[in-house]
Amino acid sequence: MGRIGLVSDSHDNLEAVDKALIELEKRGIKLIIHAGDIIAPFTLRRILKRGFELRGVFGNNDGELLLLTRVAREASATLSPQPLITEIEGLRILVMHGTSDLSETKFFATKVAESGAFDVVVYGHTHEVDVRSVNRVLIINPGELCGYLTGRRTFAILDTEKRELEIIEV
Repeated sequence: MGRIGLVSDSHDNLEAVDKALIELEKRGIKLIIHAGDIIAPFTLRRILKRGFELRGVFGNNDGELLLLTRVAREASATLSPQPLITEIEGLRILVMHGTSDLSETKFFATKVAESGAFDVVVYGHTHEVDVRSVNRVLIINPGELCGYLTGRRTFAILDTEKRELEIIEV
């Protein structure tokens, strides 16, 4: 695999979702980690029908949890309450959306990284790009794909071998 797509806060912005999916396909990405707030099942279907493997968590704005769960299950995707702990190419990854407070979300992601239990912590909810290393643990918020709050529609690609990250704006 080598590289994975990291997405958060797509909020049903189908234009942004389509542009991101096209970029991910161009770069040969097969797996997407979504850190929450897909929102509706039609957006999830749009992602999955392109053949991506998806592992993700629900966000605070995901409303139709039962249908989102069913759509994910039918496509053999993983979509669950936070946190999701997964392993990809030897990297132990924790995926979360966030807590009710934005600054608390960033604080919590930092504390999880400080625990040393994971190689990568991926989170969303704040809608702001955040890429840091704490005790050799990579903390990543790919920003908001929707672009509604910051005006930037971003996602990330993580090279799992080099542990390098690229933020892409669409």
